[in-house]
Amino acid sequence: MSIASSIKVDESSGITYLNIENDFACAQVSLYGGHVLSYVPKKDNKERLWLSPHAVKTGEKPIRGGIPVCWPWFSDDHGREKGELPSHGFLRSQVWKLTSSQDTSEGTEIVITPSFTRADGFEYDCDVSLTVFVGETLTVTLQTVNKGLVPFTFNTALHTYFEVENIANVQLEGLIGDYKDKTNNWAIKSTPADYKIEQETDRIHLDAAKSVIINENGDALTRVNSSGHDSIVVWNPWQGAASISDMDAFGYKQMICVETACTQGYSLSPEERHTLTQIIHPV
Repeated sequence: MSIASSIKVDESSGITYLNIENDFACAQVSLYGGHVLSYVPKKDNKERLWLSPHAVKTGEKPIRGGIPVCWPWFSDDHGREKGELPSHGFLRSQVWKLTSSQDTSEGTEIVITPSFTRADGFEYDCDVSLTVFVGETLTVTLQTVNKGLVPFTFNTALHTYFEVENIANVQLEGLIGDYKDKTNNWAIKSTPADYKIEQETDRIHLDAAKSVIINENGDALTRVNSSGHDSIVVWNPWQGAASISDMDAFGYKQMICVETACTQGYSLSPEERHTLTQIIHPV
């Protein structure tokens, strides 16, 4: 298979990286975890994805930051005791492979697939692929196809970490309705009209907003468009970052997660497919 000319392949500490540069943007994808690590549009040369400076990039554990792929469950919602199965599923801790790539007049497209999709906790036959398009926007699409004879139910998310200068100056726009607050025993609360992050935040927004804008210092920085989802998850560990081994104690000030997710159980019949898409628009 020939590789698109905009892609340079690199390897470090046993991990293979796809470094993409075209007329519109630069990006980096790790084949360990099927993980987008960086996206820098050339219109303003601002990094949109946050990557922890303490991220472990040796293949020993999932990489902290970028766009982790959560599948076939979200968080520890796998029906077992917490810790018995890997949090957020098993795709983000395996080696993926590049199956196709192409350059177009609008950017670069790659398709990658995981080594396996059947493991402890998910005993079903299916195909999974991640399509990443790097152009004036970054489009990430996770597709699941049921290849078996029985239906199954799964959850999934694109757990995107966005980089900001200072979380104190960040405001989210576009979220409405109720959310489930993990920090308060999953209490149902109303989304604030003035949406700022001022404490530990771990919320599943049940109104599946199609567009969320990340504002900083009163200006729009990034618009996040979503489809195929039933929830938007917002996460910032706040001072709890100090207890996260692969995150700086003050790293929470430079990031916010706005995640395109299915958290309420999506059922897929034989030969049916589900497509989860997140589009990152520099504003």
